[in-house]
Amino acid sequence: MNALSIVPKWMEENFLDIYNSHASHVFLLTGNIKDYIPIGNEFQPLEEAIMALGAQRPIVFSFSLSTGFRFQSREREMAFRRAASLDNRTPLPAQPHAALALLERIILNQKTPRRSVFAVFPYVETIAPAGGSAYQSQEERSIITSLVRWADDPIVAEKAVIVLLAENLADVAEPLRASQSGIHAVQIPRPDSLSREAFLRRFIEQKQRPVDPVSIMLIAEKSQGMTLRQIEDILLRERDFNEPSAIVSKKIEMLAKEYGDILEIIESHYGLDAVGGLEYAIQELREVAELMRQQVISAAPMGIMLMGPPGTGKSYLAECFAKECGLLCVKFKPLRQMYVGASERNQERAFNAIRSLAPVVVVVDESDQEEQARGSGPSGDSGVSERMRGQAFQFWGDQSLRGKVLRIDITNRVDLIDPAMRRSGRTDIKIPILMPDQTARRQILNVLMKKHGFKTELTDFTTIATRTDGFTGADLELLATTAFRFSSRDNSPVIREADWMKALDDFIPSARDVAAIDQMTLLALDECRSRRLLPPNADQIRAEIQQRGARH
Repeated sequence: MNALSIVPKWMEENFLDIYNSHASHVFLLTGNIKDYIPIGNEFQPLEEAIMALGAQRPIVFSFSLSTGFRFQSREREMAFRRAASLDNRTPLPAQPHAALALLERIILNQKTPRRSVFAVFPYVETIAPAGGSAYQSQEERSIITSLVRWADDPIVAEKAVIVLLAENLADVAEPLRASQSGIHAVQIPRPDSLSREAFLRRFIEQKQRPVDPVSIMLIAEKSQGMTLRQIEDILLRERDFNEPSAIVSKKIEMLAKEYGDILEIIESHYGLDAVGGLEYAIQELREVAELMRQQVISAAPMGIMLMGPPGTGKSYLAECFAKECGLLCVKFKPLRQMYVGASERNQERAFNAIRSLAPVVVVVDESDQEEQARGSGPSGDSGVSERMRGQAFQFWGDQSLRGKVLRIDITNRVDLIDPAMRRSGRTDIKIPILMPDQTARRQILNVLMKKHGFKTELTDFTTIATRTDGFTGADLELLATTAFRFSSRDNSPVIREADWMKALDDFIPSARDVAAIDQMTLLALDECRSRRLLPPNADQIRAEIQQRGARH
């Protein structure tokens, strides 16, 4: 194979090394297959680049349903025809099963030299689709059988390299994905920062546009999670390359369009400075954010769990943490569908998308609903829940994701989450996020003024904090915005003390189930495994709850 001046890590470790060591001769490349990759000093579409890697072999071609056989040159086609004993006038087969039969005839021909065939099959999911034998045609089952058989055939291994391409692994027939098939599956990630920067420099050089080197580095940083094609599309429409901020809004728009059916792309506007009353949690999350920024993979947690009653700011804290990391943040959309196998395929697509977007923060809201413990009740879904749970355990326990994919669980009832998901190695940090006490409420009010840009004549929120016992962070935010509205009615440039009092008098607290909140609080305290992550008044909180329980 030709030497590359820039070699993507996935290609070097999961393709070239395995190819050169003869460990496998059938590869299944999935994920970011429609992007550019570097070959020599140029960036080429993946299919072209893969075919270029086999250029030293005499028989090189690709085949798909839409194009049929495709060759890089007339000479390559003639070499193929000679090996197949076909003259120039005989049309090449357009049907997949006939194409594979022709290829097998070439490979099994004793006159075909060793290491002479390099075949690429783009869109392999169209000729070997997922769904099980009950939903596949006889021709599709025959194609799947042939590909699996070739992966275990020493004659094929001696003469050919076969590369299958599919964007979504979940769309490919299960026998081709099975670990025992002999087919080596490679998940192609989105380009890393170095690849994005190299592509940007090459693009700008070709366009002969004067660009500040700092802007190039900023664009490379802000385009994290994007493909090189998406970056190219933005740059072709962008007049001023020295304005990297335009990348962010277009990036969110593109990623939302690409993954909108399975993932929600979250754009957080605030960092941890915009969080009040949770100093013990903020300090820990700042340290983790620094590990993620510095890519200290060995020390990065696999998962973080934020536990406690509703309304305490867990979701907001998770989004602020993602902003602090400087990473893309996503949430799952509902993945379940009524059609057979669709739910599992959606989840697998979501997991593959997350791998491609890494480094990324994944927020799982209401995790107790998503990851209910096994045996918690009848599912009535023909085993779909168990299969999806098994997929999730395998994905979230994959140690290769450490430092690249960080899962943040948000839950009110941590006891309902399966113990296998709560264990170390899947969830390493568990932080109770509880109802704010008077000191925390005062801190939250101060932070809210900065967050919303409100001005107030109060310099000390002790009076307000004293009157808001039982308020959640969400309640305090509503109180602050209400006070601002009252001040605006009088055209006051600041929120006056009278406006705060009026807002307090106007506020009708929602009915609270104290017993339920106490239960959620105790569950969160009991689940925490680090003394440093307990709130400073944890013993006092527990004692007060026990006193209330004794009275009832």
